[in-house]
Amino acid sequence: MSSVGHLEAFLGSMGNGDVEGAIEHVADNITLRSPIVPTPFEGKMDVANVLSQLLDTVDAFEPKMLLRDGANVVATLTIIFGDHVIDAFDHIHLNDDGLVESMTVAWRPLPAVVAVQQQLAPKLGGQAMQLVPLD
Repeated sequence: MSSVGHLEAFLGSMGNGDVEGAIEHVADNITLRSPIVPTPFEGKMDVANVLSQLLDTVDAFEPKMLLRDGANVVATLTIIFGDHVIDAFDHIHLNDDGLVESMTVAWRPLPAVVAVQQQLAPKLGGQAMQLVPLD
């Protein structure tokens, strides 16, 4: 498989709602840093649970583009949740076998992120937050 073959297969599986297919392309020691809860998720089983809960919560997960520098890749994605459209940027590090070893996820805009966070965080053992405008 090409050096980004695992990543392309991972993102394709996610776009198709196939967590089992996606998780085949991550390292056993994967670390996921999410905007949903402050504590990173460690290991293939925990990350599989996060991905499953995410795909059960959002309406669409659409990979768009990859930017690469060696073993580091930025994947741009669109996530749809109700009326919210989220621009997602995942910094992904690939191990020597091309498997996803770490992911740091950044989303915008903030109101859409909070809307997803309110639904997803409790499923992952976190606390739902709210966005409060300053007067």
